Amino acid sequence: MEMMSLVISFIEMTSIFLIYNVLINGDIKKNICKKILLSVVISLIYFIFTNIYYADPLIILIGILFLNSMIISKQENKDTIVTYIEFIVSSIILLGVELIVSLIVYVSMGSDDLSPFMYLIILVFTMSIVIYLLSTSKAIKQIEFSKLFSKYKSINIIILNLFVFFLFIKVLMSNKIMNTKIMIPITILGLILIGVNCYFYVFLYKTLSEKKKKEIKKSFNPLINDLISKLKANEHEYKNHLNTIWSIAQVTPAEEIRDKLKEYIGNIVDDTEEFSMLLNIENTIIKAVLYNKAQRAEKLGVKYTYNVLSDFKDIKLDNSELTVILSNLLNNAIEATSSIDKKEVEINISEDEKYYKIEVKNYTENLKSENLTQIFKVGYTTKGEGRGYGLANVKAIVDKYKGKIQMSLEENIVNISIIFLR
Repeated sequence: MEMMSLVISFIEMTSIFLIYNVLINGDIKKNICKKILLSVVISLIYFIFTNIYYADPLIILIGILFLNSMIISKQENKDTIVTYIEFIVSSIILLGVELIVSLIVYVSMGSDDLSPFMYLIILVFTMSIVIYLLSTSKAIKQIEFSKLFSKYKSINIIILNLFVFFLFIKVLMSNKIMNTKIMIPITILGLILIGVNCYFYVFLYKTLSEKKKKEIKKSFNPLINDLISKLKANEHEYKNHLNTIWSIAQVTPAEEIRDKLKEYIGNIVDDTEEFSMLLNIENTIIKAVLYNKAQRAEKLGVKYTYNVLSDFKDIKLDNSELTVILSNLLNNAIEATSSIDKKEVEINISEDEKYYKIEVKNYTENLKSENLTQIFKVGYTTKGEGRGYGLANVKAIVDKYKGKIQMSLEENIVNISIIFLR
């Protein structure tokens, strides 16, 4: 009897690992030997604590899932919390299948009082079918679950609600506190209640997200309108520029005409090209922040150049987080160079097959290499009391999305790169 309980625990744990491989890794065989070995160890731990020390099965199960997450996240270089959510999803599928099987057995036989051996046979058979269907489903293969759980926090709340509910049902049924006849309406009512709560939660989340987006867009609209107005004003001046070019050609000696026209036309191109390039950027946040900082740099006499090769279309950051990163990096660079002789700032925004990258370069004076790693710490500043939190906020966002901050100091040029995985 006890041996059968251990075997059932092993089958359940192995099923969770297989479901995890199918849903998350897209490969049922990934590290399968290690995971089966881990299933054996964890099943033994669960068996020892629940059958020898009579510990609460619910607490042990939750602890074991977290232990799984810690081990697998280190093996696969992933976030532990996201991995924990992924294992919970795999567990929900297992618990749901077990509940459905119990209900089918009860309806067909009038009782769910199966022998452990018969339950084991049914469990192996049904889980084999479920895992096969999941592994062959084209729809499942198209969903990137890890990105989904990382980006949409509301989904995680729904998952946790379902997990707690299924655990509650499993505990009641395992301990024979309620029979299956009573459990059927309780299960239906519970799922309806969770569904209604989840619907309103998602609705509220979407409403708040849309409100936040509108507020950000509203705050940047004046900047975009100002940029467009400036370009229109420049276009309006083209006629005056043409008249001036004609006049230069008329009054300048022949040997000087080429140099004079080249100098004048070069100034026109520099003034207009700087802003017209911004309009080609599709991402409104990037466009608005770069324009805003261009104005600030101009006031402080800082030469400001930018190179945008990506619109960060699918980046995980929301608009407010992207604003915090760009604004604080540029504010720091512009203010640092405004008080020195070589006033130059450069920002590059790019992406490749694996990464999104934001790179900011600026000249500096009297900054030592050993102080470079301190600038992202809370409170570190050279600007006076009450400052020094901007770059710390950048680091918090980078850490949240498991990004990287790379810094270097060469020939008085500070180079800070923020890198996010795609």
